[in-house]
Amino acid sequence: MDLSRRAISVLCAVVDLYIRSGAPVASRQVARHSGLGLSPATMRNVMAELEESGFLGRPHPSAGSVPSDQGFRIYVDRMPRPRTPPATVRRELDLRMDEMRRELVEDIEWAAKLIAEVTKEAGVALRPLGEGPLLEAVSLVLLDDRRVLGVVVTGDGAVEKKIVELDHPPTREELQNLANRLTEELSGRSIRAIEVRFGGTAAVDFATEPLGLNESCCEVARQLFGVGPGEVEVRIAGAENLLGTTDFSEVDRIRSLLTTLQDRARIAEEFRRAFAHGRTHVFIGNESEATASGNLGMVGTLFFRDGRRAGALGVLGPRRMDYLRIVPVVEYIGDTLTQMLESPGEKYA
Repeated sequence: MDLSRRAISVLCAVVDLYIRSGAPVASRQVARHSGLGLSPATMRNVMAELEESGFLGRPHPSAGSVPSDQGFRIYVDRMPRPRTPPATVRRELDLRMDEMRRELVEDIEWAAKLIAEVTKEAGVALRPLGEGPLLEAVSLVLLDDRRVLGVVVTGDGAVEKKIVELDHPPTREELQNLANRLTEELSGRSIRAIEVRFGGTAAVDFATEPLGLNESCCEVARQLFGVGPGEVEVRIAGAENLLGTTDFSEVDRIRSLLTTLQDRARIAEEFRRAFAHGRTHVFIGNESEATASGNLGMVGTLFFRDGRRAGALGVLGPRRMDYLRIVPVVEYIGDTLTQMLESPGEKYA
């Protein structure tokens, strides 16, 4: 649905007030504090239309309005946000990073701790999240009955082997056809892009599979390019920042939050999928499996080394966290980490 500029302005004003208070927002509050110059009656009508369209909701009929995931998405995408944090925040970050920095090949947990300290949410840092080398060829060798040795050769000369288990005893001709088809469709693509497509827990929809692979090929690709929980280092810091807020005062919400924080493989998978489409991504509520169960929000950005993706960092917090303040902070830390990796030994304070 296309929203008018007035409706978008009202929606963003509601989201802004909700982020600040955490309580349902009444039309008279928006009329009083938004500076839009609309009467309370007009404001009620516009907010009613936004409710009917699914951008706002009510916890119960007599309560004020609460933004939906769609409402938050409009706010994040349409509201202008600073390109960098304020000068005082930048100075603090530069000083803290110069004090805390060390060889990133040894430790990334300090980056998660820094983000948690600055944003007062939970900080996340993970690696590797690079583009990876390009796939050159796939071969499949029968071991016994249903077990197959899958061999992946990349353009940089590396060879990776994995055991694949099929649901039926394959013939050598069938294996050769599978290997030829996978090589034909996937060669020249980055390993990371292939992992994003086939390495998740969600099943591939064969009816809409864009690569023209049949079910057998997709199953082999899932097993070859699946990313195990131990293959990505995920660090989370500052969970206590969330547990001490009113957003997580109920037992069920605390339980959901802790479950999300413990499922680091899921967080890594969501980051991988999101970064296939850009450098910075905001996850809101049901837009991501990692944030849906706990009614959470997550902000992530990439950092680079030698022009290639090295890892990612971000923030995990309540769905109503202050995205306009947090996104520039996360991006600034990501940019500084990139500078550290590109020019080790230099100072950035």
